[in-house]
Amino acid sequence: MESFESQETDRDLQETPSRKEKLEIRPWISLLVASSSIFLMTLDLGLTAVSLPEIRADFEESKTQIINWGATSYLVAMTSLLLLFGRLADRYGRRKLFLIGLSITTMAVSLAAVTPNPEVFLIARTFQGAGIAILVPTALAMVLGDIPQKHQGAAVGLWGSIGATAGVLGPISSGLLIEVFGWRATFALLGILGVIALVAGIRVLNESYLPEVPENLDVMSVFSGIISIGSVTLILLQGNDWGWLSKKIILFLLLGLLATYIFWISCKRSRNPLLDIELFNNHKYRQATIAAGFHQLAFFAFFFSSPILLSEVWGWSPMKTGFAVAPAMLLAILVQTPFGILADRFGYRKLILYGGFVPSLGIAWWLIFVDFEQSYLSAFLPGLLVVSLGSAMVGITTTGVALTVVDPQKLGIANAMHQVTRRLGTTMGVALAVGLSSGSNVLKILENVKVLWWIVAFMYAAGSLFVWKSDVE
Repeated sequence: MESFESQETDRDLQETPSRKEKLEIRPWISLLVASSSIFLMTLDLGLTAVSLPEIRADFEESKTQIINWGATSYLVAMTSLLLLFGRLADRYGRRKLFLIGLSITTMAVSLAAVTPNPEVFLIARTFQGAGIAILVPTALAMVLGDIPQKHQGAAVGLWGSIGATAGVLGPISSGLLIEVFGWRATFALLGILGVIALVAGIRVLNESYLPEVPENLDVMSVFSGIISIGSVTLILLQGNDWGWLSKKIILFLLLGLLATYIFWISCKRSRNPLLDIELFNNHKYRQATIAAGFHQLAFFAFFFSSPILLSEVWGWSPMKTGFAVAPAMLLAILVQTPFGILADRFGYRKLILYGGFVPSLGIAWWLIFVDFEQSYLSAFLPGLLVVSLGSAMVGITTTGVALTVVDPQKLGIANAMHQVTRRLGTTMGVALAVGLSSGSNVLKILENVKVLWWIVAFMYAAGSLFVWKSDVE
């Protein structure tokens, strides 16, 4: 008997370290699974950008506008629904909402892969945007609370590296898939990755919810919030096509302003509003979120203008252009996790400050040395890498601050508001790049691109100065 008990005790002692190790590793495994959201979203941006011309060519010319609306509806649905699903995730379970969002996204991209006509493609892209809107605010909030405070910077850095990896793979893999299998294969790939992530999520992720969050949301704040954000997003996306002073733009501007006013009043007066305005009383969260919007606008304006320069001014092919800008994303992959570790060690404030001024140096390099002459290695590439380095510093640190300075009970809605600000910054950056990079001749395009670079440098610096004046750490 004594021998048996002794054996049992020895076995327990042997199993204890493995159990402890499992408990320590599991949050990081969960983080990798949750990162499938940012991976799928970023990968989709690259895949769709390259695929759209092929999709248009595959259908009737008269249906081109519907295809274009497919790209627009995705962003409008995603941006306008982020707040709602962030709030619902806090109340009903982040894991539950994450798996629902992943299921919707997977079914939507699968439908896009087999779409018989542009109308079905439009529906699929709209539902895909809604699915991503569920994933984005729930994913990081779901697992960040399980990561020790001292390692959360590294966790956010790993999150950013996974997104940057998708940014590299998107344009390259899309070009190869389209050439071999056609454009439908790009959406089939997203569907396969979605199924893998769904199976892993069911097995690995733990539930995280807050039963004390009120169940009944104020209906007026929900609908007015969706209309407000949706109108702003639509204006930014369609302004160049419709004309910034057209009747459609003015109509949606008035609708957006009215909805914003109603939304703000509802959030202030309602007991259960869609957005907890008290979040913005936390100045660290407020400043980090606004800075993130500034930097996101700057990054995507830069990211979309550089290929325009290569293709329209230097006359490079799409494949050559894709490989030319790939080093920027590769660098982001390599440095984001180390920057996250540095943030844990030295604080966020310095990284945000330096991360905003470093890209400005890269832009200044471009303004001085980039011209009609095709000098990629000596002129274009150094500026590209410097901008990418600074952007990586800012991207992870602003998100890290925003999600570590708020009450854990509000992580879902806090991340949702943060992501809304980032997505609006993205949309504004793309709109600026498309609008200012257009021109009737090469000279005009180059002039417009350089004006855009000045704006980008200013936005990077403004965002960092905003944080520098705070006590964010």
